[in-house]
Amino acid sequence: MAGRQCFPSLQSSVPSSDGNYIAVITDSTLSIRSSVNADEIQSYLLPPGFARSCRFIRWYTATRAVETTTGSDWNNVSHDSGRSPRLLLADDARIIVYDVTNPQAYAEITGATSLTKLASVDFGYTPDEILVLSDFGWKLQIWSLKTKRAVEIKDPKSVASSYSYRPRTGHLALLTRPAAHDILLIMAPDSYEILSTWELATVDARGVKYSPDGNWLLVWDTASAGCRVLLLTADGHHFKTFSIPEPELSSGVSCVHWGPRSEFVAIGDCGQSVTVLSKNTFVPRFIFTHVSTIDIPDTTAWQEEIGRSLGRGYAEARQPAVSPSQESFPTSKEKSGGVGPMKFNVDGTLLASKSSAIPSTVWIHSLETGRALTALIHHSPITLLRWHPTIPDLLLLQCATPEPMVYLWQASWPKPRIYSLPLKAPLGQSKASWLSSADNTISFMLSTVNQTAIERLNLDGEITNWQENGKSLGPEAMFDEGNSLDLSPVRMFGDGTYPNETTALGLSTQLGHSLDVEDTFQFRRHGQAVT
Repeated sequence: MAGRQCFPSLQSSVPSSDGNYIAVITDSTLSIRSSVNADEIQSYLLPPGFARSCRFIRWYTATRAVETTTGSDWNNVSHDSGRSPRLLLADDARIIVYDVTNPQAYAEITGATSLTKLASVDFGYTPDEILVLSDFGWKLQIWSLKTKRAVEIKDPKSVASSYSYRPRTGHLALLTRPAAHDILLIMAPDSYEILSTWELATVDARGVKYSPDGNWLLVWDTASAGCRVLLLTADGHHFKTFSIPEPELSSGVSCVHWGPRSEFVAIGDCGQSVTVLSKNTFVPRFIFTHVSTIDIPDTTAWQEEIGRSLGRGYAEARQPAVSPSQESFPTSKEKSGGVGPMKFNVDGTLLASKSSAIPSTVWIHSLETGRALTALIHHSPITLLRWHPTIPDLLLLQCATPEPMVYLWQASWPKPRIYSLPLKAPLGQSKASWLSSADNTISFMLSTVNQTAIERLNLDGEITNWQENGKSLGPEAMFDEGNSLDLSPVRMFGDGTYPNETTALGLSTQLGHSLDVEDTFQFRRHGQAVT
């Protein structure tokens, strides 16, 4: 118990992209905590009622870095030297941007969508850009916190992967559908001027994604069109189309992922297979199939066991081992979507994947040998896969269990481990994330809608002690109100009161000077229309 630290929250807490900070929302404040010792670094007073209406919590994640040879960085995230981390909170009425280390700086956007709800909000290529996608794909707005203006693009596709930034340069690739055909826009960084438009040979494109090196662009089609993936050059020219022949068709594409060094492309289909393409040639290198009966030489199968005291652990399964099918979980809300989730590890040597046909089993494949390395069989469907950002062979899993559980697998451990965290019964689905930690330790957090717990382990997976002023925080201190709620004085914006003044156009800032607004403000700065 001494390796855990808990604190209350009103929503699921969210770690920063580098794992150094945790954003925690309580009844009236936004609290920024350190992932190293859980201490509060900064706190902000939220507008009345905003804590409960907030739907989005996003940290800025840079997309400039792209050459990864070892697991030495956090998800290929680069950070500008000296730049303060930023995060945004948003509900359907306003978007608020915070500077973590500068409580006097903030920006607020109100009325970004006057007729519809917000479908998605996130940072753009830089922390001074905010992307706002309206519901039903009505429009995409890209707000600049420097110019206090926005660029509006009509008819964006309302899919989760409808846009992608090119690493290093910041060009934006955006899927739109103004009429009966999918249109790909390539837009310039900063100004978002349309550089080129391309009509795609797709029925209904479901996503676009730049390679980590920025040299290639992938577009995949809807499942009803079969397994079709378009490979384009960085500026949008068609290079090749990958498709699976009709007799081998597995009902289309469910997910697509680049390897961290762009050396592979993994395509999960709507059946039970993953096809891995090689870089440059883009022909199949490996095909991995999720089988329900595991009887594979040199592949280890681990099965979750529940003891008499309801303790959980793994035991090596004797082969042939049978994985539970989707019919074994009649109460599961998971749909039959094929392969997914699917993740490369940080150095691109391992691929973890799951198929909805056998939803409680995750396969770990070696991309060096092209063989299945391990299969992990569980009692509940898998809901999340996350590789550690610096330890290549360490995988975090979550399953749809009623108790707050986290599952870890590492190749060097004698067997995988299961951790039960001391949270109250979650009112909603919990979510686990990796955190930054000191040398020779591993940290992760599990967050529900009313509590967050942080676990710290040594490299062997054993729970280690939290240290605060040279003293361990034991079980008696973890739930003590003085430790979990010992908030520093709330740092108000400006003069100590939450500012309620906004401009007529919905953008307000407080950076030590007044905001000049042009009467001739126009949402769309580029008059080009896609026809």
